Amino acid sequence: MAEVAVASHPVPNRSFLVSEASGYSISEGLLKARAGAGLTVLGADLSPSRIGYDELAELAEQAARALRAKGVSAGDRVCLLSPTTKDLLITLFGIWRLGAVPVVLPRPQRTDAEAFVEEVRRRIKAAAPVLLVTTEKSAELFAGRVAVPTVSLRQLRTCTTAPGAELPMPSPDSIGLLQFTSGTTALSRAVPVTQAQLIGNIAAVGERTGFGPDHTYVSWLPLYHDMGIVSLAGVAAGGAHSVIMATETFMQQPACWMRTISDYGGTLTAAPNFAYGLAAKMQALRPAALNLSGLRVAINGAEAIDADALAATQDVLGQYGFGADAMCPMYGLAEATLAVSGSDHASPVRVVAPVGDRGEGGSPGGQAAPTRPLVSCGRPIPGTEVRISDPEGRALSAGTVGEVFVKGPGVTPGYWTAGGQVDSDDSHQDGWLATGDLGFLDQGELVICGRLKDMVIVGGRNLYPEDYEMVAERVPGVRAGNVVAFSLPDRERMVVVAEGRSAGADLEALCRHVMDSLCETSEHAPYEVLFIKPGTLPKTSSGKRQRQAARRLYEQGGLDVLHSVR
Repeated sequence: MAEVAVASHPVPNRSFLVSEASGYSISEGLLKARAGAGLTVLGADLSPSRIGYDELAELAEQAARALRAKGVSAGDRVCLLSPTTKDLLITLFGIWRLGAVPVVLPRPQRTDAEAFVEEVRRRIKAAAPVLLVTTEKSAELFAGRVAVPTVSLRQLRTCTTAPGAELPMPSPDSIGLLQFTSGTTALSRAVPVTQAQLIGNIAAVGERTGFGPDHTYVSWLPLYHDMGIVSLAGVAAGGAHSVIMATETFMQQPACWMRTISDYGGTLTAAPNFAYGLAAKMQALRPAALNLSGLRVAINGAEAIDADALAATQDVLGQYGFGADAMCPMYGLAEATLAVSGSDHASPVRVVAPVGDRGEGGSPGGQAAPTRPLVSCGRPIPGTEVRISDPEGRALSAGTVGEVFVKGPGVTPGYWTAGGQVDSDDSHQDGWLATGDLGFLDQGELVICGRLKDMVIVGGRNLYPEDYEMVAERVPGVRAGNVVAFSLPDRERMVVVAEGRSAGADLEALCRHVMDSLCETSEHAPYEVLFIKPGTLPKTSSGKRQRQAARRLYEQGGLDVLHSVR
């Protein structure tokens, strides 16, 4: 077992409080921060550049004036497209200072430039911005190809402006973000979020999980994802210090995440489930001298949480001081700003064992739970309510599976339309948001089962794609995070599509191994298991699996199949 040094960093003891997180904008929050707090921005080589919040407030004011000189006014949308750099962050806070609305666009996942340009065009059409701010290289790519003026971050930084009129502080109720949904089951849609919601949602998470202004937040999360940008906004407005690296840095050097937490005394971090497993795998392969004993809150959200993977992560990182009570599973969605529920950092992760058909003995209309062990996502954050309902909207009793409905200050009024209006559609009913997720309440805590649109009913029981994906990913040789299962409703069966690390005869054996494992563990064997070319699995811009997109490609013969077995 590795030696863990005694933490030399003071243990933070203050938590954010919802009651103290209202009535001010993000920019005003920077001015209230404790002395010494700010941003430490890491370069690609992890070299630091530190900006105190008082300095950031001044730089944001300059950026706001430069944006105004480019024709941006309060309430206007500004699209941002860049890796996470110091200049991007200053520009982002400048947009907030002006009272304009940032729309952070995802970086390309593939090398197809034309597909990338088309996706940017689609999002620009949806957001109707007055300006696109990007890198010099991308500014050249988009010149004359998008229906909006384009400026590079460098041009904006070097823009000289006259003092001009005083900039009024934006209202907390002004829109502070146009956030695109993940697009896992449908085309991504834009959600308007106010500055007050950005601040309040993170304050509620802090009150629930136990972090606050004395903490140091370490993040590599992309700012085009709600988990990344909402966390940054709320943590900064609350005055906690942040250490930020580009997403690309983490993806190229996964070990740098835990190393940064160790080096900077990180007490708070957040990431999807796969990232913790990847960090543990890298540490097991190439052990480094880490001290993770200062980490108090490790938020885990944005995708299904695998109980076995969490245990494996703890086995590895626990040797380096990662506390058994540090991991905080959480549930949320863009339509609720970010978080809905979260676990208390003072308690270890609670795993709810499968108990068969939870609909039996419960309220009428309950559905079957998955067969796998499930991880509790904790109690609703302060001010937020959760209920479980049947298809007719009737509330179900504790322990009974149904659709998750959410009500609270973080719930947004609807989706942004091209005309700048908000469409509440059928998902918003009397203040309650229908999430499209299946789950149940256990001891007052929310347990998520899966997406309503992704599961299929066979013989009166639910088949959840997550049950198949998690089993397949445990087979050696399968690329973690690169398995998608989807239903064939007409055949009432599942198809499993995966990426592997083998080729030829080895891939054939791996394909058969996955099928055998699924037949042994699943109540209903999959119809087919396919291995496809690495890097071609359909995913969202934030890396989430797109099951319905994979099904469409399967039905159209559009998957790049290397081997399959039935």
